[in-house]
Amino acid sequence: MEQGPLRILIVEDDPTLGLLLNDLLRLDGFKATLVRDGREALPTFHAGNFDLALLDVMLPGRDGFELTEDLRKVAPNLPIVLLTARDRVEDRVRGLKCGADDYVIKPFDNEELLLRLRSVLKRNQAGPAERKALQIGGLRYDPESYELKWDSGERRLTPKEGDVLKILMQRAGRTTERDLICKMVWGESGYFVGRSMDVYITRLRKILKADPQVTLLTIHGVGFRLDGPTQRQ
Repeated sequence: MEQGPLRILIVEDDPTLGLLLNDLLRLDGFKATLVRDGREALPTFHAGNFDLALLDVMLPGRDGFELTEDLRKVAPNLPIVLLTARDRVEDRVRGLKCGADDYVIKPFDNEELLLRLRSVLKRNQAGPAERKALQIGGLRYDPESYELKWDSGERRLTPKEGDVLKILMQRAGRTTERDLICKMVWGESGYFVGRSMDVYITRLRKILKADPQVTLLTIHGVGFRLDGPTQRQ
């Protein structure tokens, strides 16, 4: 099957530079999505299937360093490139320690940026990010259709149910912080968002009873962990 264009998430609050990057990447054959606020980045990433994230360091809401750390938790193999106007060694070191693959200083040459993006993509992955269904135990979930299937049945989840389950399945066997789920799915954290998330966790527990091998645990004061037999796709 022929693969579509590589998908790049651009997070840049400067309107002029954001549009320039968007047009530059599209003209070079990429499929680009532009957001301008750090708080929008995680929900946008979670809703799509991106092959690389291009993040400005200085962003309103949530900076590029914090976004890199959060993205690394749910997408450990995602290529991430940071953009910054600050050419300080400390910033470059911090960016790389957060998990970024490269660090580009503004202003940059367009051709150099494209070459560096393609170099990072080639180094980190052989092709577009996998968009296969997620599986734990006898449960198989397709994030694009929101369909959860098992041997004796199936169910179409609501978007919020599906988005929370996607994160938990991606991190099966590991504890996922409450704040991370809130930021990925709702774009913010806080008391009322947390209460809303608890409602969806309760719903998912009932749904996941379809497979007694799978357990959704609450790690008090931290977050949640989905346990069960896993297999590689």
